Amino acid sequence: MVDEALENLSLRSSESHRLLKKIDLDSFTLLEDRTRRRMLLLLRENELSAKEIAERLVMTPQNVYHHLKKLIDAELVVEVNERRSGHLIESYYTATADTFVYREDEIPENDTHRFIEVLNGLNELGARIEVSEENAMILSELFTRRAKLKRTPALNEDICSFCGSSGYFTKFGPMDPSLLNRVIQYSSLIAMSEEEFEESLSMTRELRERLLTMSKK
Repeated sequence: MVDEALENLSLRSSESHRLLKKIDLDSFTLLEDRTRRRMLLLLRENELSAKEIAERLVMTPQNVYHHLKKLIDAELVVEVNERRSGHLIESYYTATADTFVYREDEIPENDTHRFIEVLNGLNELGARIEVSEENAMILSELFTRRAKLKRTPALNEDICSFCGSSGYFTKFGPMDPSLLNRVIQYSSLIAMSEEEFEESLSMTRELRERLLTMSKK
């Protein structure tokens, strides 16, 4: 049943003409704002000026420019051209993709500095973890192994492409990235074989044991 669903999913995603773009944590944070997601919905469908966006969303042009600058800096929106409007020249903008996806477990391999930040974050939560390069390298190795679990990368790509063309995911505008991540996570669980699921559980158990050994005495 799962294999049949995945086959249908892959077929539909191959027909997609939508653009999919992976984003980083900073961009993910920007898209938690509903106003910016509404702006992206408009700019996904049409090239618009700041004035036109303001009129459609009942906002002031100044407020629109404020959000546009953040979206442009994050490469979520781009200026496409300038057009004459009466005696004025106005810039027109468009979204750089239809669907934006942030994968929180995609930390670059051997990126020790990023995992040191993770350890510092755990300490901020009161976990009392020893922050060291050795512990950061251990986490890096575990996350790299987890990312290489069979089927996960291909499955995520199929699902993300499907989300970019599915009427459900696009009808109400760009989905909140945190919700889209949850969809991907649950779909990955459904698609795993029993062997892959047990391997995933084993890695999670190993990760927990490693973290416990890193705790300060």
